[in-house]
Amino acid sequence: MTNGQEPTLQSKFQGVSLGALFGDCFGARFEHMKGTPIEEVIVHFDEVVEKVNTSKAQTENSVEKGFMGYTDDTCMTFDLGEALVDKKGYNAKYVLKKFTQTFLAAPLERNYGDSVRKIFYKLKTVGFRGDPYELASKQFDGSGSYGNGSAMRVSPVPLFHHNCIPEMVTLASNQSKLTHSNPKGINGAIFQTLAIEKAMTTEKITDTGKYCRELFEQLKETTPAQEDLGVYEEKIENIVSLLNADHEVTLEEINDKIGTGVAAYQSVPAALFCFLQTLDESKISKLSKFNGMVRTAIYATAMCHDSDTVASMSCAIAGAYYGVESVPSEWVWACEGSDRALKIANALFEINKSGGNMNKDKECKLM
Repeated sequence: MTNGQEPTLQSKFQGVSLGALFGDCFGARFEHMKGTPIEEVIVHFDEVVEKVNTSKAQTENSVEKGFMGYTDDTCMTFDLGEALVDKKGYNAKYVLKKFTQTFLAAPLERNYGDSVRKIFYKLKTVGFRGDPYELASKQFDGSGSYGNGSAMRVSPVPLFHHNCIPEMVTLASNQSKLTHSNPKGINGAIFQTLAIEKAMTTEKITDTGKYCRELFEQLKETTPAQEDLGVYEEKIENIVSLLNADHEVTLEEINDKIGTGVAAYQSVPAALFCFLQTLDESKISKLSKFNGMVRTAIYATAMCHDSDTVASMSCAIAGAYYGVESVPSEWVWACEGSDRALKIANALFEINKSGGNMNKDKECKLM
């Protein structure tokens, strides 16, 4: 909702892609700090804006475009999005190969997680001829990872299968199983997918509690991973409780009720909470001068331990709701990969519009 106008669907696609990138680049500065004062995060935001504007005002730019680097979150998001565009569908081995090749060529500051690093190093040795899901399924004594790695990269999925819940849930689940096969990890990826889709198809959120509970019911009705859903239901009820609090919610409360670490069942609900907590511009006075996207990014970064990932997921949801116009132009210029993010969003939009993503055997509905 920019200037009171409903963003176009293409704007929302672009908002998801650029929002995810913006959140990653913005939040990376504060990763693992276990919470940062909002004032300090605002200073960071303003410094980058000033740096870009000063550079643009000079005859020769004093800073290079894309100077704010992204992390593994965006590496894998780009890989998944481009794989869907390349194949006009999901090819597990192709996606896994792209993940692996990008990882092996990446600088250390991309900061890939330990469990996926082990998978990709193993694939470097054994190749891609076998079952693409086998290595992930054997991790952690066969229980699989429940980290947030498959949720942080999932934003291309609701764009590829927009308006087709069964297909997007299947795809979110399958791409998760490449690296995160635990039900809590799979459900994190599905939950984030549904959160983006719901934000994209909701004109105005008026009842955040109802909104949260509807989202959980959608997860419960559609996920193929029915185990351990109770942990997500508990998080949703805690989110509703915090959203309805009659005081300014503290970092301690968020960590106690939701959690903001690398586990999917913490960081995915935390991303939803940060988006919804900042819907009302007057709710957090320190953020009242900013638009919804920026409020989301600052709040998610300030309040979360895994700040780049939570901010990325939260801003993807915000982008689905507010549209691309909400992403600050200075940060579009500052973020590494902005043009690539827009290219992926536009390609997915065209595929979705043309119906090239459809499985004619499945009924598609919003639910």
